[in-house]
Amino acid sequence: MRLIVFSSACLTLLLVSLPARALLVAPAPIPERVALADVVVVGKITAIEDKTVKAARYPNSGEKTEMKVALIQADLLLKGAKVNRIRLGFVPPPPPPAPPKPGEPVIVVSSGGRNRFPQLDHQVGQEAIFFLTKHHDQDFYVVNAYYDVIEKKNPNFDKDLAEVKRCAALLEKPTESLQSKNADERLMTAAMLLARYRSARIGGKPNPKQEPIPAEESKLILQAIAASDWSVAGRDPARVSPFLLFQRLGLTAQDGWNPPPFKDFQKEMPPVAQKWLKDNAAKYRIQKFVTE
Repeated sequence: MRLIVFSSACLTLLLVSLPARALLVAPAPIPERVALADVVVVGKITAIEDKTVKAARYPNSGEKTEMKVALIQADLLLKGAKVNRIRLGFVPPPPPPAPPKPGEPVIVVSSGGRNRFPQLDHQVGQEAIFFLTKHHDQDFYVVNAYYDVIEKKNPNFDKDLAEVKRCAALLEKPTESLQSKNADERLMTAAMLLARYRSARIGGKPNPKQEPIPAEESKLILQAIAASDWSVAGRDPARVSPFLLFQRLGLTAQDGWNPPPFKDFQKEMPPVAQKWLKDNAAKYRIQKFVTE
């Protein structure tokens, strides 16, 4: 499951109430979606292939499922894509139950009003922003969550698209973005890179292998976190939280992280963390999870 490094108010595991009493996993922030996707495009589904493909939905899964394949005609390539025609594999939701015949008893199976992980049923004509992940052993991409598709009919589409473009542009040249004169751009880039490096792949092996990222990039990320305004953490849900970014590093005593006991954690911890970042930016190497 994905982890969120932005405001604690935006945690993926947060549940929000819907009018129909359903509970739905809250959407990940757009910067995280951009960071974790292999490909981000804006386009339209122009066809559904006639043949289905039997494939495992996740790595290391012994169970295979019949998957449909939709064809996306991409109008705007924002990240990762080299061609305008992209295959999207998906498992359609099951058909609704047939109505009972006259005289038959009606059996109601309740799910408790919960639909936390709705399945996407892609149709010809669907226009959207697609956040895609390469399937681990098939020649198509998949979406990992319902919120990895932002449909054009969404009232916030234009605003969301502008944010996607901004994030994709920052990741296109990450070293330059980490050295931007704009502190918010530096921190946003650091957050997206940490999301990419410190998120284990869905369905991957437990305790995945880790390896250090390039030294200069690691240094710039740590400096961006250290120099940010930690006082906004928790007050503004739209802002990246440097506190959560620091926690995502996964530091231990072996890394030289030996903080003293805090009487007031929220007040005393940030300056200690910032000092560690400044002192160790040139020495510590951020570790990334490796897909095997």
